[in-house]
Order: sequence, then structure tokens, then C-alpha cells
Amino acid sequence: MSRLRAAVGRFPHLTPRAALALAPGALVLPVVPGAWAWLAALAWVAAWAVVVARDLASTPHPSDITLERTLPLKLSIGVPNPVRVAIANHSGAPARIQGRDTPPASFSGERGFGPVRVDPRASGDVTLHLTPSRRGVFAFGPVAVRLLGPLGLAGRQASFALGEECRVYPDITAVRRYALMARRGALHEIGIRSQRYAGAGTEFESLRDYQADDDYRDIDWKATARRGRPVVRRFEVERSQTIVIAIDAGRLMLPMAGPVTKLDRAVNAALLLAYLGLEAGDVVGLLVFGRDVVAYLPPAKGHRQFLAITEALAGVEGRLEEPDYRRALSYLGTRLGKRSLVVLFTDLVGTEPSRRLLRVLATLSPRHLPLVITQRNRGLESRARLVPDDEQEAFATSVAEGILREKAEALAALSARGSLVLDVHPEELSVAAVNRYLEIKARGRL
Repeated sequence: MSRLRAAVGRFPHLTPRAALALAPGALVLPVVPGAWAWLAALAWVAAWAVVVARDLASTPHPSDITLERTLPLKLSIGVPNPVRVAIANHSGAPARIQGRDTPPASFSGERGFGPVRVDPRASGDVTLHLTPSRRGVFAFGPVAVRLLGPLGLAGRQASFALGEECRVYPDITAVRRYALMARRGALHEIGIRSQRYAGAGTEFESLRDYQADDDYRDIDWKATARRGRPVVRRFEVERSQTIVIAIDAGRLMLPMAGPVTKLDRAVNAALLLAYLGLEAGDVVGLLVFGRDVVAYLPPAKGHRQFLAITEALAGVEGRLEEPDYRRALSYLGTRLGKRSLVVLFTDLVGTEPSRRLLRVLATLSPRHLPLVITQRNRGLESRARLVPDDEQEAFATSVAEGILREKAEALAALSARGSLVLDVHPEELSVAAVNRYLEIKARGRL
């Protein structure tokens, strides 16, 4: 939050409306003969100047205005974040204000606001919605404003030095939305499928309203009769399973996947998955790697672990290097004593990286359960389906087909060797990862 009452650079200015008000004086010259035309024009200009001066005098001074910018405590990447600018008018005259904020250059969204009318000794506010395209620490600059007179002919310009730093995190709004939908029993609205847990339907946990995909066998008929609407029983699921989320931060995760990179998509999905796992009572850890292990959080429980994972994910940066699967997963394997679900967010292009990953997972899968999650490429898929018109297009189509074929073969080989695989479009990644996790728990794979 930034607040400053003193403004810098209090410059008076004229508006386009003032220029339009002056223009009719020029029409006098061809209509009135002789020197009278010039006298009439001068009289018009003088009257115009008096009106403009009075309009300027009726404009509140910038020193009578307070601006306050309020940012979310944690900004989320790739989604609109509300930025509130509160305006207080301490003068005895109404204030008409136009303004423009100065967010970081990489933020998209509206920057200007107004005109906003603020009554004498009153306050108002505007909300801008800004979308960061990268995670990290950024700085907001000053807020420039124009105070307009009652007639809109003149006013004063000023700059309020509201500079402050902010930090952009993974998409925390997705976590909040999930928590809200979970409380409402409406997770199906965001694509999360409820699961019937094998072998876990014996310990009663709670009651909730019936949803479209619930099993009829779970309906509690006595509670349904009491409440007058269908109610189902919820059962306690096996707790304290271990999940480790491994994120490849190498060069293949750097390409854009819509408004953000593949890496950012993976980080967003990892945050939601970590939240869900911790809420379910699981033990969740994190591994980030490129050529070397960049960050590691041993599996743990609780809200404090979620905060630690959030901070660690906020600092993940892509690296122009090949990932070393052997080093990263060997590092992980020596630190996991209990059978664990290892969720690996990566990408596979070419046969050699696929072979390296296959060799490493072959040593990991007997003891642990690997889930390899990759992202599809709509542009590449469209290119592979294109009917070429010339030799150059034929070559591009052939290359696209080869890349997709190699990836499909690599994923099939991973699946044949005991790994679970998930290959989805980037915008579906978070929901698909959560659904696969819930499916694994429901089937008792761990």
C-alpha cells in the first residue's frame, strides 16, 4: 500500500474543450467589417480568458488531494489482479480527476481512469485490473493526475510519487477458487471430478448436498428426509500419503503457452496440487531442477508447508540448459524413505532426452509411482494436420509430424515401463493434474 498527500509538478493546463470554446471568436473576423472585427475578437478572447481563469481558480489544488494505492498482498501471474486507487478530496470544492497509474511494463490491462468526481471533503476510489506475465519482484511508479475545473476548461496536473514494490506469485486465485468451490460442494463447476475411493468407504466423515456425479449408494436417506433434499455421506480417505512435485525448469519449459510460459503453467498446476494434497492430509514435497537441483523441500504437512512451497515456486526461474533427470531423481530417491507419488512436470522433444528420462524412471518406478505430465502444443498439432501447398510447407509439416510422433512414442514407452503419463493442453494442466491425483488416490495406487 502506498499513500502520499504531497504532489510533484503542479502544472496548470488547458483542455481540448477550452480550445473549442475559443474557436468561435475566429468566426467574428469575416462577419464584422473593419477594425470592429478585431475588437470583437479581442473581446471574445478576453471573456474566454476570464472564464478559463475562474474555472482554474475553482479547481482544487493538488495539495488538497490524497491518493492511496492498495495492491493484493500476493499478485497472481496470468490473471487480472485488482489494484485499488483511493482518492480523498480535502478541499471545499468538488474535484473531477483523471489519472494514469504506472504499473510495471510487463503488466497488461488498463492504466488510465476517470474522470472521477469526488465531492468536497469526501472520498472515492477506482479499481484497475492488471495482469502480470511473469513471476518475480516488480515496482510500481507514480500516479499522474489531472484535476479539472467545473466547466472542464482548465485544471492542474500533478504526479503522486506512489512508488512501491510488489511480488508476483503463481496463480493463487486458482487455489482460492478451489477452496471456495470445495466449501460449496461445487468442484464440478471448475472441472474437478469427484471420485469414489476404493477401500475407503467405511469411516464416516460428514454429510453434504448431492451432486450430479455422486453414487446413489452414498445417499443418506434419513438425512435426505430431514432436509428435504438429497444428501450424501462423505467418507474418510486414507491419510499421510507422500507426494513429491518435481518441476523441470530447463530450456524446453521456456516457450510461451498462451500468455505465460510452459514453466509458469507447470508452477501454477504444482501450487494447486500441493494445496489439494495438503488439504487431503498428505505429505507434500517439492523439487525444482535444471542441470542441477535448484530447490528442494522435504515432504511435510500443514499450512506452513504450503506457504513454504508457495514462496519456493514464486522464485522458480527458467534456465537455458538441458535438465539432468538422473541427477535430480537420484537426489530425490535417496531422500524418500516411503513409497511416494512423484509428479514430474516436464516436456519431451527428441529421442535422446526421452531415453534419459526412461532410464531414470525405470530405477524409480519399482519403489515409487512416477506420474509424468507434459503439455501439448496446439500450434505444432495444427502444423502437422496442415495440407502443404509447397515444398517449404511440406517440410514444416513433416518436421511437426516427426516431433509429435517421437513424443507419443516416448510417452507410450514410459507407460509400458510402469510410469503414469498425462499429456494435456496448457490451459487444462491444473485441472487435469488434480483429477489424475484424485484418481490415483481413489484407486489406491499408493
